[in-house]
Amino acid sequence: MRWLTVMVVFSHRTFRWSLTRRTMLWVLGCVAGFSALAMIGSGYGFWATKKIMSFGRLQQETQEQQQLIRSSLDQAQALEAEVATLRQQHTELLKLLDPKAPAASPLPAPPNQPDSTPPPPGARERLSRLRQDLDYTAKQAAVVRARMAPVLRSWSHTPSIPPTAGYMSSGFGVRVSPFSRGNETGDGLLGYHSGIDISNVLDTPIQATADGEVVEAGWMDRYGWGVRVRHTDDQETLYAHMNHLNVKVGQQVSRGDILGAMGRSGNATGVHLHYEVRRNGKAVNPQPYLRLQRQWLKALGKPS
Repeated sequence: MRWLTVMVVFSHRTFRWSLTRRTMLWVLGCVAGFSALAMIGSGYGFWATKKIMSFGRLQQETQEQQQLIRSSLDQAQALEAEVATLRQQHTELLKLLDPKAPAASPLPAPPNQPDSTPPPPGARERLSRLRQDLDYTAKQAAVVRARMAPVLRSWSHTPSIPPTAGYMSSGFGVRVSPFSRGNETGDGLLGYHSGIDISNVLDTPIQATADGEVVEAGWMDRYGWGVRVRHTDDQETLYAHMNHLNVKVGQQVSRGDILGAMGRSGNATGVHLHYEVRRNGKAVNPQPYLRLQRQWLKALGKPS
């Protein structure tokens, strides 16, 4: 066993340590290990920042949808008011042309009897113009509805509300894994958590966060009892560690429908919901999605 001597010399004092080669290697290994952990932590911080920044695109898309819906709603309200005014004028002109006709009856044929009361001058021309205005307004309303339909359909299939009540006990990304193999990818002390965990009491209801179809419902190995909902061709949500399920495969669900209840099935250290949002089969951070509906309602000027 070889001894190594380490000396630190100051102007007024000298410190000397004698260490075995094994001890020196152990110390150097610890220093290298802590340096590696620091580098991993810095790298993860940079990676997490990039992931958070990537969700700016999602928020931008949401803001564009909000502006489009708000604009469309304003147009729809203006068209409704215009149509109501035109219909009122249309009804008044019908009464002038034929006071005895019901309010909802169509325009009567021109009177042929010599004793009939002639219509006011210009009434038929005004009625013709009003009918043209009504037709134009109806076409504009159809354009607004066609414009809003795909936006509202896309919104209804976008996860945008919390899946359950409780507190977030574990976030998305790298964490100290409670299992060597849990909801993480990789083995060892550190694991990659593919969703968020929300903890509460047993049997807390769990709701769908958007419209979609149940494509998996049952026992999911390490996830325990769980449900997977497909919202679009490239977007799904997963609800795991449940106590019991209320849905089955092939069932259509709407945002807010109860999928089951919170439990601790599978690899779970306590009662909680493991919630994932997947895009193109890859797990993404669910947290930005939890605030989308609140932001949408706020942008529309409605209480959240």
